[in-house]
Amino acid sequence: EEIRERFGSCKAAFAEPYCGGAGSALNLLVDGAVEQLHLNDADHRIYSAWRAILLETDRFLEKLNITQPTLQFWEECLHKLHEKPEAAYDFEVGFATFFVNRTSRSGVVLGSGPIGGYSQDGKWKIDARFNKEALARKISRIGQLRESIFLTNMDGLEFCQSLAHEQTLHKTLLFVDPPYVQAGGRLYFDGMTLAKHDALAEWLLGGTAPHWILTYDDHPVVRENYGSLRE
Repeated sequence: EEIRERFGSCKAAFAEPYCGGAGSALNLLVDGAVEQLHLNDADHRIYSAWRAILLETDRFLEKLNITQPTLQFWEECLHKLHEKPEAAYDFEVGFATFFVNRTSRSGVVLGSGPIGGYSQDGKWKIDARFNKEALARKISRIGQLRESIFLTNMDGLEFCQSLAHEQTLHKTLLFVDPPYVQAGGRLYFDGMTLAKHDALAEWLLGGTAPHWILTYDDHPVVRENYGSLRE
């Protein structure tokens, strides 16, 4: 409701420069709070997952239907994610990213391990979050909304700057959720250098984007970069 009030009758958009799973973004689009999503991620794995779901929906659903959530397949998928990419988009890499996300602890693709552990003796097993029927419904819905979802594979700040160049920021809410300073290199394949964190802060505080929300870890670098903002 707040988004509708802020943007009125114009076509409001929601943009995520570091989109990951983009759960909130999809809910806003489904609920009609925004009319467009701009999703970006520099990681070719995440980009491949989104592109596969958006543009090869039927193929993705077929793959989902025949996939059994086993520890062996989890290990095969994780191995695929560490391979050197031949191109920015790869369907199999995209599905592997999706599978590892759904079957790893806290949904973290890198460094978390499978749900239930490698011995599968935990309270929850590797299939705990792999409900095929529910996932298929969600994927089908995303495919139906593809005309309202714009996907890119760019550096996060460059993506923000591209929106400014297209003069769409006045009607766009930016949800900026960059890799954390402390754990970014451990939790994400595509982390950020301190220079990139500094450059992002400089751009956000420069006033080019009038509407933005930022999430971060509580780190001295973040406090220094955004110290001019009120707590």
